[in-house]
Order: sequence, then structure tokens, then C-alpha cells
Amino acid sequence: MSAEPSTLHHTWPVRTINRAVRTLNRYDYARIDLSPEYLVSKARKDAGLANFGDESFMPAMHRLLQAAQEETDLNPFGQWLLRRQVVAALKNRLWAQACFAFRPEIFNRKIVSPIIIVGPFRSGTTRLQRLLAVDRRFQHLRAWEGLQPAPRLNLPDHGRQERRREVERTVKAVKRLNPSFFTVHPINADFPEEELLLFSYSFCGILNIAWGLPEYVRWLAGSDKSRGYQEMANLLRLISWSRNEPEDKRWVLKAPQHMLDLDLLLKVFPDATIVFTHRDPVKTVASSMSLAWNYCVQCVDAPMRTRVRDIWLELCELMVRKCMRAREAMPQNQQLDVQYEDVNRDWRGVMRRIYDFAGLAHNTVVEENQARWLALSEGAQHFGRHRYSPQDYDVTSDDIEKRMGFYRARYSIPFEKN
Repeated sequence: MSAEPSTLHHTWPVRTINRAVRTLNRYDYARIDLSPEYLVSKARKDAGLANFGDESFMPAMHRLLQAAQEETDLNPFGQWLLRRQVVAALKNRLWAQACFAFRPEIFNRKIVSPIIIVGPFRSGTTRLQRLLAVDRRFQHLRAWEGLQPAPRLNLPDHGRQERRREVERTVKAVKRLNPSFFTVHPINADFPEEELLLFSYSFCGILNIAWGLPEYVRWLAGSDKSRGYQEMANLLRLISWSRNEPEDKRWVLKAPQHMLDLDLLLKVFPDATIVFTHRDPVKTVASSMSLAWNYCVQCVDAPMRTRVRDIWLELCELMVRKCMRAREAMPQNQQLDVQYEDVNRDWRGVMRRIYDFAGLAHNTVVEENQARWLALSEGAQHFGRHRYSPQDYDVTSDDIEKRMGFYRARYSIPFEKN
């Protein structure tokens, strides 16, 4: 299975795009320019703005574009998608910088005692965040805000409806182009999403590993993301300001990427309450492979399962080791451990533990609303319909256990039966 070409899994819209562009390329009509100079120029022209503010993001953007051309062979659809994402990130930087220049007091907004959920990919972080987001005492990042975070000062209500509709159109397009991805991670413009989306605008987000670039992933994992963390926090301030939220309304955040840079997370949010999730590493690693493969399979023609396997075996182990080391320097009163199996068995009890640890009252109204959301999400199969196996990537459960057994032992993580 690992040697099967990705073309076997291309949807008909992707096949059509690739065929059309390649036909036009014979006559030099449809070259997709991925040069930094072109993308920066296009973003400035589209946005009608020129000032990016701090341009420390430029080397990281250059590194990504270079890796995309040297470490893999993107098909025309993949090239188009990468260009679209980079230009969108650059335009949002321009729009955000215009807001900061217009209202510099945004930088002074407080982010008070956020609850931040941190754990391996596929360890239940999304479920916990969305359960907590039901509570209206918290504020959370919505998907459309993560993808379109910057208000448009020239539009009524800062372009709120226009930005949301643009993301809705994007979600519909993704469903047509790559519907299998939605079985792994359901997307809706209004769903709570992780602040990992906000790292994209400084080009230090681990979402870029989905392109299957092993040397780039190693560089990204070890790179200094200090500026990216500062900019992520400033975008949260900008979003909260644009909503007219009170500064003391607590955020519920979550991102597996924080495992790589827990020290930077605490530097930006020193009074955070951090909830660490744990799940059988055989499950999380295999599911992460499936997540990455489902994302990149439409963007390349060559086999990708072996490359995805090698990247994720290394990355999952690195994330856990770095997080465990960083936790040793953290105050114990800022960290709470939650097992995935405990949420399955008694989510109400887990919620009460989290609320108690965060110093908040958990009342019956909140619990009823959370139960209603959980029933609806499970009824829609937002959790549980994703099918995956380590064998899909020519790796065994024992292979994963040899690399990740230290993590299971440290936190007494049970084996999952199914």
C-alpha cells in the first residue's frame, strides 16, 4: 500500500484541474509562480496595502517556498493551493497591520488566565475545547476568525459578514476538492478552532508539515518561534477587540503545536491554566499519519504514505519529549492531566475537574448545554467515524510502542482496545 501513487485517491475536480493546467502549460499559459517576490506583490495588490509591519516572517516564508520546490513535487493543484494559502496569509498580515496602526492601543489589551488545552495531535484536544466553548463565560477562536482574523477598516462592521462568507465558500470548496479530509477533522466556519491557524501569518505554524517536507519539518520544529507567539497573541487581542469583548473574559485555547514550545507559550501567557491531554500513542500517531496523508494526497502524484510515516514517527516522539522536559520547569498549580479514556467514560467528571482547577463554578445549565452539544456532535459522527490503521503506513503497533512507550509509562496511559 505504501507504494501506491497518490493519483489513485484524487477526486475528479483535482484530476480535472491538473489535466487542464498541464495542457495549458504545453503552451506556457498557466505557469504557477511560487516566487516570494510574486506572492508579496500579488498580496499587496489584492489588499491595496503595502505595509507588513515587522517583516521578520520573511525568512520563514522563503524557507517554506524553497522546501515546497526542493523537497516534493507538487502537482498543479498543490501549487495552486500553496499559492492561495501564502497570498491569503500575506493579505491578512497587511490588513492586521493596518488595524494596529489605526488602533495601537490594541497591543495593550489584556489576555487574562486563559485555559489552554495541550496534547498530541488526535488526543481529544478538539473535543475538550469545543465542550468548554459551549460556556458563554469563555471566548474562543472561531474557524472563520482563524482563517480571516483581520478586520477590514474600510467595510461596515469591519467586514465581519464578508469575511465569514468567504470562509464558508472556502469550506464548501474543500468539501468538493477533498471530502475525505472532513472525516478526519470536521470543519465549519463557526466551529471553535485552534490558534494554530494564527501561526500561519508568521509562517511558523506546524500546519505546514502537511505538505510532506521532512527537512523543513526538522527546521520548523527547532526554529525560534518567539515572534510567532507574540504575533499569535496580538491577533487574539485584535479579534477580541473587533468583537468588543471585555478584556477579562477568559479565552479557551488549544493547539498541539504548543508541545514544541511550552516555554514560549508561558512567556506569552504567564498565568495560563494548561490542561494536558493523553491518549494511547499507538492511536494518536496512526491517526496523525492519516490526518497528514488525507491533507496532502490531493496535492502530489507520487506515493506519500512512507514519507508521512517517517515524518510523523519522528515528530510525535519529539513533541512528547520536549513537552515533558518543559513541564518539569512549570509550576504544578498551572498543569492538569486528563486522560482521553476518562473523557469517554465520564466527561462530566472531567469537566468538573477542569472547572475546579481553573477556579470556576460549573453549573447544571452549562453541563446541560455541553451534553446537548456532545449528543449533536456524536450524532453527526464528528467523533468516531474516522478509520485508520498503522498498517496503512507499513508500521506496526509495536514499532510505535518502542518509540513512545516512555510517554505511556510516564502518564499511565491505558491501551485502547479498538
